[in-house]
Amino acid sequence: METVKSLPTNPSPWRVPDISLRFWPVFLRNLLVWRKLAVPSLVGNIAEPLIWLVAFGYGMGALVGQVNMVDAEGVQRAVPYILFLASGSICMSAMNAATFEALYSAFSRMQVQKTWDGILNAPVTPE
Repeated sequence: METVKSLPTNPSPWRVPDISLRFWPVFLRNLLVWRKLAVPSLVGNIAEPLIWLVAFGYGMGALVGQVNMVDAEGVQRAVPYILFLASGSICMSAMNAATFEALYSAFSRMQVQKTWDGILNAPVTPE
């Protein structure tokens, strides 16, 4: 008696993917890099706004004095220049830190270290 082989059915694209642990070496490498660079990054991100506050807050603050601002109720108030500068400095520092940390590490891994080339050429599949 002859057996008939059935054709394999295509798996659904909506199925849960089979997860393997082949991502683990890449994760460990990124964790080691982060541990190495965490302290210098934090020191720089804290020191930068403090330098801005000292340079512009106390240096130019003596010349500027008070800044007139209109609050939410429409009342004009005089705000010390150091307070006016501190709020903007915190926002600027947060934005600079976030963009620099993301863009510089991505550029460094792509151009200098060639990490992404190594990952792309490695036998890694999404399964």
